[in-house]
Amino acid sequence: MKSISYIIDPDGDVELLLKQPNSHKLVPYDPSDDLDRESEDRMNKPTVACGALDAKYHEFDDLLSPAEDEEEEDPGLPGTKVCRWLTKALSTTETPSTSEAGTPPGDEVHMRVSSRHLTLASRVFRTLIQGLWAETSSTSLHFGKPLRQVTAEDWDAVALAIVLDIIHGRHGHVPRVIDLRLMTHIATIVDFYECHEVAKIFSETWYKNMSTEFEDEYPRQTLLWLSVSWVLPNQEVFDRAAQAILKHMDGRQLNTDNLPLHKVLPKIEDKRLELINQIVKALYDLLDTLPNSDYFCGWRKFDSPTCHSIALSILVRELERLESCDPPFEPPFNGHSIMSMIQLVNDIPESIAATTEEYDHYHDVSVCSVRGRMRHVLGDVKAEMNSWTLNLNMNVRAG
Repeated sequence: MKSISYIIDPDGDVELLLKQPNSHKLVPYDPSDDLDRESEDRMNKPTVACGALDAKYHEFDDLLSPAEDEEEEDPGLPGTKVCRWLTKALSTTETPSTSEAGTPPGDEVHMRVSSRHLTLASRVFRTLIQGLWAETSSTSLHFGKPLRQVTAEDWDAVALAIVLDIIHGRHGHVPRVIDLRLMTHIATIVDFYECHEVAKIFSETWYKNMSTEFEDEYPRQTLLWLSVSWVLPNQEVFDRAAQAILKHMDGRQLNTDNLPLHKVLPKIEDKRLELINQIVKALYDLLDTLPNSDYFCGWRKFDSPTCHSIALSILVRELERLESCDPPFEPPFNGHSIMSMIQLVNDIPESIAATTEEYDHYHDVSVCSVRGRMRHVLGDVKAEMNSWTLNLNMNVRAG
């Protein structure tokens, strides 16, 4: 068992005991997840050069094995060394091979801190130190004198130290450049202890000093951006992450219990269901109205039946097929995203006439086909999907 001492306030009256440091998994490894492995590997590469952190937080190196403490050159920053321990400590993905190689059970970090600073910055710490739980707190002699002990578990040690340094006004030690993994660990701690206000000024600096570009997809990285921008508000980053997840979320979510997303993901899921229901309702409304439709497209070269009859036959066949398929074509539409539902409508076949070269709109969607009649609905759904947002000012909570 390794024991690390980290003194933030030499005169502090509280010992914060961190048990099993670096055990917090942001997004647990899922062997059934088919995420692109190359993208996942890039996501695990640290963007912080070793020198940006090791001068102050080097003592946490001892929590990892010597092999993990080696340095290697960052391929993205030639000539710059990257901490192997930082990669390990800030890794977003645990695999069967790495989950057993983390901090051994029993390792501890002892941090000497000030109750006054903690209670001013965080109502959670205020409750722990002054509230109903205060009488049950134990006393520690780790630093040579009796101190009230507050315990925590699993947090990333570097992230917790940074948050506590910010709370105690030791701003000269706080890094101005961090990567997404470390920022997510920090955001998770900030949200748990409800100390959003003290972290705000540094979050603005971190956003300025890091690339906030990410793909319009729904991998783990987008979840990290969503959680970071939700806790440490950045409306532009949040909107892009939320809209990407809204487009591609299919109801079968990754395990996000360790991310501070319990308030925002249900809102995105509600919007997903609303927009999918809008598409499905339009299909069944079309099924009800087509038998009595008197719409004519004016195309008569082959003396074809009226277009609404052709569209009705195609729609009936496609809906019967969808109703018997897997995943189920019914609420909550697990397995279906908004984008896949839009593609499903666009894949509904055209009539033979509309795919004939003599047809006036060959290579285009026939205005009287199922796709043509659904075009305005899909347009409305896309517009709402691409503009959907939440007001982050409603999430800002004082400590």
